[in-house]
Amino acid sequence: MIERLKPLGLIVKEVIIVKDDVPEIAKAINRAADDGCGLIITSGGLGPTHDDMTLKGVAEAYNLPLEINEEALAIVARQYAALHERGIIKSGEMTEARRKMAIFPRGARPLDNRVGGAPGVLLARDGVEVVSLPGVPHELMWIFDNQLIPHLSEHIEGVYYEEVLSLPLRDESTLAPLIDEAMRRVPSVWIKSLVKPYGDIGIKFWISARGKEKAELEAKVKRAAEILVQLANERLPSG
Repeated sequence: MIERLKPLGLIVKEVIIVKDDVPEIAKAINRAADDGCGLIITSGGLGPTHDDMTLKGVAEAYNLPLEINEEALAIVARQYAALHERGIIKSGEMTEARRKMAIFPRGARPLDNRVGGAPGVLLARDGVEVVSLPGVPHELMWIFDNQLIPHLSEHIEGVYYEEVLSLPLRDESTLAPLIDEAMRRVPSVWIKSLVKPYGDIGIKFWISARGKEKAELEAKVKRAAEILVQLANERLPSG
């Protein structure tokens, strides 16, 4: 998800792991919102069992009641009927456990799920969008790619370009002034390094830029990469 968000100019600020506990889920959402996150994505906890309580946590974070969402209920019904027709499950009837997956915080809307049973959920409150996705990887990614990314793309302007550069170096600390110099010469790019454990040879650099024209961004990123390689060759000992 992080790699798919970066081209939209959305940078992940924090990743939080929270246990299946409603107050803890609510607290994590409130903390992220208070910290200035305009988009909060949760994964997991949307299923039919008692420990699937993500939406209770979202509702508690915003003091909202939980209620049946008719559009979500139609999605759940459609999916289980289709799974039954394909012989994957024995019954396609709407049970209470399946009905649970259509109980949303008031004001939330569903994100369609064409590969599993639980819809995704999007709640917009106080300038923040909270998106809840199923934890099953292929369901999560289908909703993410086919529902969430198109939604986010409608509200974000510009394009993003990134290249990864690898240099056969050991010590990340010696690179800090080189990175600063490259970013000074090409001020509209961002350079992020990822070093291997000490003693291993090889440091990767993510060089990226965001703007209006892809060709212009590509030229800037490539120029920054050239400068970084040149500086490394001039100022650092080999290896």
